[in-house]
Amino acid sequence: MCPNVRWPTRQEWLNRRGKWPEMPNVVGMIDGTSHEILIPSTKPQQDFYSGHRKYHCIHTQVICDNDKNICYIHSGFLGHDNDANAYHRIGPIGPGDALDFPPQCYILADSIYPNGYPLVTPFKSVEIIRQTRAEKRFRRKFNILHRNRRVYMEHVVKETKTFKVIGSLFRHPRWKLSSIVELCAGLAKRRADLLSGELAQP
Repeated sequence: MCPNVRWPTRQEWLNRRGKWPEMPNVVGMIDGTSHEILIPSTKPQQDFYSGHRKYHCIHTQVICDNDKNICYIHSGFLGHDNDANAYHRIGPIGPGDALDFPPQCYILADSIYPNGYPLVTPFKSVEIIRQTRAEKRFRRKFNILHRNRRVYMEHVVKETKTFKVIGSLFRHPRWKLSSIVELCAGLAKRRADLLSGELAQP
């Protein structure tokens, strides 16, 4: 991982609470993104084929905080894996884990991820339809807020893909892709840090 992509300390996560008043304990977001590759000629093609994307690819998991700073990136998951499987493989996130995370904080994720600490996913249709009118209204409003905040994650991923080498068909040896993706994420974060520094100057 690039040196400027760093997992925050537990206290740094706690300090991010309250930035989103409607979700005061949500301090980050997670999502996956895919990088199209050439059809493998020497490996089992099905391992790299994504039925959802309809092409051969490598997946990446990205976690950012609620200020759109990339805090963690792990690339190299095979195309046939979905985001939920990839999430389980990055290691546990929680108090005292390798990715140390306070119990009072949460991370937004889309509905394919497991809905359990530290992740918060939107309500599914079947979880809304049989509720009382007031509860339906609450859950639908929550889903709207969830979706509006997770748009920030899409912006972060888009920034990393401004580098053509990972934003288009990857034509180089597959084993190089993971390192290049993580390098591009570090460069994107560096660019964002420089821009925010310029904006902060009087």
